[in-house]
Amino acid sequence: MLLLNYKPVLDQPTGIGVYANGVLPAFNQFEHILIPGGGSGGGTERLKRLAWSQFQLPRLARERKADLIFTPAPEGYLGEQDVQQVVMVHDLRPLSHPERSMQSLYFRNWVPPLLRQCRHILTNSNYTASEIRRATGISEGKITVTPLGYDTRHFYLADTCQRLHQRPYLLHIGQAYPHKNIRRLIEAFSAITLRFPEVDLVLLGKPHPVETSNVRRLISELQLSDRIILKSYVPYNELPNWYRGAIAFVYPSLWEGFGLPIVEAMACGCPVITSYGTGMEETAQGSALLADPLDTSHISKLIDKVLSSSLLRDSLRTSGLNRVKEYQWEVCRELTYNALAKVI
Repeated sequence: MLLLNYKPVLDQPTGIGVYANGVLPAFNQFEHILIPGGGSGGGTERLKRLAWSQFQLPRLARERKADLIFTPAPEGYLGEQDVQQVVMVHDLRPLSHPERSMQSLYFRNWVPPLLRQCRHILTNSNYTASEIRRATGISEGKITVTPLGYDTRHFYLADTCQRLHQRPYLLHIGQAYPHKNIRRLIEAFSAITLRFPEVDLVLLGKPHPVETSNVRRLISELQLSDRIILKSYVPYNELPNWYRGAIAFVYPSLWEGFGLPIVEAMACGCPVITSYGTGMEETAQGSALLADPLDTSHISKLIDKVLSSSLLRDSLRTSGLNRVKEYQWEVCRELTYNALAKVI
């Protein structure tokens, strides 16, 4: 029997929640019990969840006579593994780009020993698998790569779309963590505003307790308050039209394990600019323009290039639509089922 620990899935799901919901049908082939999530995240909730995972999760698994615990995030209990665990690792960014936060503290002190104790580990890209091995010394055979999928009924190319912003715009989606590199994106956009006075930049995503203030301050200093639009969490059903209406999706993150918004944008026919290296380059695989995320001028040049050429946009759109055919939830579910069936 499989115990599904969905505690890390929040009320407003981002990457972990999208993955958890996308892969959920794979578990219908097992006898299972689902422990639902909820909440809004944050340091206090993470602490409570950590305590619950350490003390209540193994007790509950024993009471329910579970053979295996699956958690769609790198969370679980340490110590003697009375009930074996499998976890999904989306990335190890809090180790490579740590902040003064509960999340970074957790990843540094809890995640490596947890992964070493787990029966098996799932992850979303070969890049993240190599990072797991580097950080923990785990053998390659203990890790299964299950590339993510996207909801084909939700994200697709449409002849028309609801207009959500009145002017032409570039789009970025993602919570405003420092590694999302939003400040360099803003500086890159600032460099092309005189050449393209009709184009705005729309930033969608949950605010960050520190970084969002820095972003707002930079926008004010550059006098771009009328050209850069900040919007908080956007409901899932609105996302496709934001992608469809954008001239391009610009995602120059410093670090991503996979970069699911890249796939969603491509599926909606939106040309993509992202970063080379980490999981983003692997996900895009020749179907996006790749920027040096540390070089503001390079990001700016690629934005200029895309805005200046409809032929380039058409080429990126076609290439992206072909690329996303590789990313299907059905494939992810099958790989997930096969991995768990071997260890349950």
